[in-house]
Amino acid sequence: MDGTLWLDARPRFLITGEYPYYRDHRGQWAAKLGAMRDVGIAVVTCYVPWRHHEIAPGELRFDGDGNRDLAGFLELIAATGLLAVLKPGPFVHAELPFGGLPDRVSPTLDPYRHATRSSDGRPLPCQQFTLPSALDPRFLTDATGWLRAVGRFLRPFVHPRGPVVAVQIGNEGHYGETALPIDALDYSQPGTDGFTHFAPGVDAPTRAEDQLSASGLLSLVSWGKWSAEVLAAGMERLAEALGPDIPVFTTYSPPATADRVPGRAAGRYDAWLARNRVGAATALPRAYTTWTGNVLIDEEALVNYVLAAKGGQGPNIEENWGLRWADASCAFPVVPIHHTLLGVACGATGISIYPACATAGWGEHLAVDRSWLTEAAADPAQFDPPYGDAAPILLDAGPGPAFAGVQVLTHFLAGRQDALALSGPEPGVRWGVHPPYAAIGAWDWARNGDRPAPSAARTLVPFVAHCLRRNLPFRLTELTGRAVLDPAAGPLVAVSGRFMEQALQQRLALFAEHGGSLLMVGELPMLDENLQSCTELAEAVGQCGTGRVRTAALGGQPIGTAVEEWLGDSCGRPVRARPGAWLELRRTTADPEEVLVFLFNRSDGPLRARATCGEHVVTADLVEGGCAVVHVSHGRLGACYVKGLNEQTGAGTPVRVRVGRDLLSADRPCDLSAVRGPGGFEMRTAGVQGEAGVILPEVP
Repeated sequence: MDGTLWLDARPRFLITGEYPYYRDHRGQWAAKLGAMRDVGIAVVTCYVPWRHHEIAPGELRFDGDGNRDLAGFLELIAATGLLAVLKPGPFVHAELPFGGLPDRVSPTLDPYRHATRSSDGRPLPCQQFTLPSALDPRFLTDATGWLRAVGRFLRPFVHPRGPVVAVQIGNEGHYGETALPIDALDYSQPGTDGFTHFAPGVDAPTRAEDQLSASGLLSLVSWGKWSAEVLAAGMERLAEALGPDIPVFTTYSPPATADRVPGRAAGRYDAWLARNRVGAATALPRAYTTWTGNVLIDEEALVNYVLAAKGGQGPNIEENWGLRWADASCAFPVVPIHHTLLGVACGATGISIYPACATAGWGEHLAVDRSWLTEAAADPAQFDPPYGDAAPILLDAGPGPAFAGVQVLTHFLAGRQDALALSGPEPGVRWGVHPPYAAIGAWDWARNGDRPAPSAARTLVPFVAHCLRRNLPFRLTELTGRAVLDPAAGPLVAVSGRFMEQALQQRLALFAEHGGSLLMVGELPMLDENLQSCTELAEAVGQCGTGRVRTAALGGQPIGTAVEEWLGDSCGRPVRARPGAWLELRRTTADPEEVLVFLFNRSDGPLRARATCGEHVVTADLVEGGCAVVHVSHGRLGACYVKGLNEQTGAGTPVRVRVGRDLLSADRPCDLSAVRGPGGFEMRTAGVQGEAGVILPEVP
């Protein structure tokens, strides 16, 4: 329900940790699961690699000796008092050979299988093999057979009989395509045949024309819809194979960084928007992953991270806490904690510590080919043991450097479980995502002529960056001809171009005529989807004058400035920036007196962040790179978490948090969680020698 897991008729905020059981010796399982419980993790997540459990073609084992005994692993999880989320793919990536698929399903080895292909005919590779088309009948038979077997095996272990509370299908799509260019797949024969059935008489696009005709426009828009449909329908098909009685969700990724899509970077945001249906309700709940880089030092990483977290409400299912080869900064707890709380502030319904445990006990069938690693990464030892060399739990199940910091974080999250489960991101200005424009903008890399619609790189990205600099609350919503646009839901920004479907023009016109606050960014459309004259929206905007309904031209004043001026002059319900040297985000509930205020230090030194909640002032002292969460409950300090140490720089700031007349302070730098209960505050600290001297507010 809205990306929140419900257990026993109650919403649950997920506190998860990844333990790749298949990479470890079975004798280590019990000790490491105990350590996960002790660090405050409540839910164990793990991939279930197909190639690990297939001991011969079509022969699967989920019990027996060694680390193939998934049944024994689940029994240990239950005995430890933990829950589980399993991730059986079929493709899982997870730094495994061929992404965890059996080699035999690759068209490289079986010429009767269709490879997934890009618009120029290249197969999509995975290490030394090519990936099968997700629509290839032979692969579909194999993949659904695998998942049916997983579903049959899991039934006795599904909650409440067992520990399994959900299953993740796929991995950022079928093959990570949620961040791939729009033409990366699937131009295989099954793919193009499927597109022909989806859009009869329309040719699949292979390049974008300089001057788009009606047929060229239809081709690009149809391919964008098809890309989203293939992903959504494919995940539903895989979920059906598991069976109807197992809760299922999917995952998507952040937009690709520019260096991940050389030659295609111009359209990467639009490709992400088109394929993922960002801001839309979907048939299956969604989680997201967060491989963006370090948001403390990289603004592109920050924008991409926030887009992923706001793109569709659900849990953060992969936050790097231990893979130094992916990002060396993850070894310093200040970075993954900053990331984790940023996701929670943006609406995440759960967190992930990935991986929670270091492991070093897998067989050759799970070892990536060293010659391929030499060629691809120039480091044949990149995936050598241990996996998760910076994980909070060490190879021997002992506590690593991040262990105590995780305990403090999970203490706060568990202590405010209900507030987190029942809250959501603060309402703000809505940014309308229009899939047809994204479908066209995704081809920007291939087009040199003028554009019929502004790209996301020129509109959405600078808007998000401005909102984060100015602490202006915002959210994403999908705009289609069937969208319900309620003026009471708040101000709306809609990108417009040379054309717009007549149905959406009518929706936006009605929104404006019924009192909605509307800002149109770009030229007002004069054509409909068939490039026939249609001026309904332009006429409605003209009749509304320049009060609550306005236009903003591209190439003039910055988008963020235009948005703030429009909000300041025309909106009945104020949505205002809260500028400062810190990033401020909030989660709110139906009770306006219950607010979670998240504060992130974006400066180069310590500072005192300040926020106002109604009549009450909230302040928190933050170390460089540090962050805090303050639960304001009816004008009092209900709870707080403060990251007072920056392990990367060695800096620290004594904790000091004030809510109105309530003051909590520590006499030295530390990480601190304080949660108010009936008998007073329960507190936990990390990073100090001996006991920190803490002054707590009085509890009435």
